[in-house]
Amino acid sequence: MHMAHLWVRHEGVWGAQRLGSAGIDVAGLLASRAAAAADGAAYPHSARLIRVDAAEAKSWAIIASPTSGLRVNGRTPPAGLCVLDDRDEIRGGAEKLFFSTEALAAVEPFPGSDRPVFCGRCRQSIEVGSPAVCCPGCGISYNESAELPCWTYSEKCTFCGQATALDAGFSWTPEEL
Repeated sequence: MHMAHLWVRHEGVWGAQRLGSAGIDVAGLLASRAAAAADGAAYPHSARLIRVDAAEAKSWAIIASPTSGLRVNGRTPPAGLCVLDDRDEIRGGAEKLFFSTEALAAVEPFPGSDRPVFCGRCRQSIEVGSPAVCCPGCGISYNESAELPCWTYSEKCTFCGQATALDAGFSWTPEEL
């Protein structure tokens, strides 16, 4: 599933919060995190995470007042705007979040393409609407059905080494920092 998310710490445990297409009020999220913290310090500024769609590319940006004190990877965003990248740290006051674009493998109906797409394992054509998995690591599509379990056939993607277990979870979490 190709959906960006924020890593948010709740009671000492990091969890992934999916971002919808409308984005999220980062300042409100930081303020609620600060209010739940022992110091109770508020984050009174405005900041918003938005999705920018350009053709097939989807990027995420954070917009905040340049005087808000919000930092991305330890730096104040120039002119209050910063395009985010995978694993970027967003900090407001003492609270921090992490942005991630890591996707999880999921069996979904194949959306089709303007040209034929062939399975990364069996090399058969993948038909529109048939169950398939797009490798989150390299983007190669695989058939995945009872008849053609191509994605789960092996422990790793044929091309990039991505784990193929459908319940593998995220390969990176902020706990690694």
